Amino acid sequence: MNIRHIIIVAITLILFGSVATGVIQALEAHPNAVHNMPALENVRDYMAAGEPDGVNYAVDAGALFAGVPGAWTQIPTPDGVIVSAVAVDAQHDGALYIGAANELAIYRSLDAGENWLHVPLSDEAGGVTDIALDSAQRLVYAGTDTAGLFRLRDVGSSVILNSQLLLDEPVRQVVADSTGAGLAFARTDFALYRAENYGLTWLTVDNLLSSPTALAVANTIPATFYVGTTDRGVLTSTDGLTWTTANDGLDLVPGSRLHVDALAADPTQPGLVYAATSYLYGSATLHQTPSRVSLSDPAAQAWTTLHSDLDVSVAELLPVSGYEGAVYALTTTSRSPLALGNAPAQTAVAAQVEPAPAAAVAATAADEGVTGPLAWIIAGIAAIALLFAVAYDMTMRRRTAAPAKTANGILEAQPVRSKS
Repeated sequence: MNIRHIIIVAITLILFGSVATGVIQALEAHPNAVHNMPALENVRDYMAAGEPDGVNYAVDAGALFAGVPGAWTQIPTPDGVIVSAVAVDAQHDGALYIGAANELAIYRSLDAGENWLHVPLSDEAGGVTDIALDSAQRLVYAGTDTAGLFRLRDVGSSVILNSQLLLDEPVRQVVADSTGAGLAFARTDFALYRAENYGLTWLTVDNLLSSPTALAVANTIPATFYVGTTDRGVLTSTDGLTWTTANDGLDLVPGSRLHVDALAADPTQPGLVYAATSYLYGSATLHQTPSRVSLSDPAAQAWTTLHSDLDVSVAELLPVSGYEGAVYALTTTSRSPLALGNAPAQTAVAAQVEPAPAAAVAATAADEGVTGPLAWIIAGIAAIALLFAVAYDMTMRRRTAAPAKTANGILEAQPVRSKS
């Protein structure tokens, strides 16, 4: 076999390999981005992406997941930890915090879940119920079910515990602004607390005239805080001192009390807020009737109905960042996200993917989008090279086999050998 034959064989193998790779990529159609991804079924906490089409985080059945609606990848967490809460530092890339349901501790990762730092809060029994971040001040607030509220500072090399607010009841929610104002609020079933001195001390908010039922923060300038109440609807404040009702469009019914079941703000559109409401009837015997999920105007001063056909009350709202009118609801009877408005439906599948770091979630689509076209480009170059090599080989063969001509153009007689 001469050198030309070797080149032709090598180019042929490259051609077939590239074509096969391109065909496989086309048939799979981005398997890691869409297929074989688990749908969320038992959500306990949720962190919406800080940018449209960004990575969201969810706590489902004690595990941590990252992804987009309908396409979730499990993030490895420390052995033995039952995850109960998650928070992301949008101003520091890769900074991720989780709370444990089976110990009074939080964990921090600076590489999107590759490695974790254990930060104990107390050696008493209990678990973390919620985490909020003040990204501007690098402050971390952790609410618990048995030990009140903890305030920590992230100094990069470690997370330092600074103070604790002791409470006799579980902390249900914590929110904090990231605009530099240093405001933070925590609520229990019956009281609302406001941070003073950047969370070193806390005061009871006593001018709501109702019990708090939900919290949300919009990082507008200045930051706006929203408090849902038992019978006064939605209250707003920019300083935590003065509260104003914001119920225009929530349709208060005479003879009932407007109860706010849940609140949520879109991180990418601070003026866009979702509210789930219901009506309370009676005094001695209380009856609750689900009403609707509403969407605010850009200034969060008026509300329009997004969904009104509710059979059960909403427990939590999960917004889809950057998409107005796209939100999921967790109800009092199911923690499986229910798509409302124009949110895409969650589709459960049988297969579960292997746990992967959160960084792989964002990189998967990009890798798959490059590999297929690159394979076809290589195949095209190999095909051109193969045609050139074959044509060159055929030309050389014809030249070798053709009879020689004299200077006058007359064919020379070919020598004949005798068989003897």
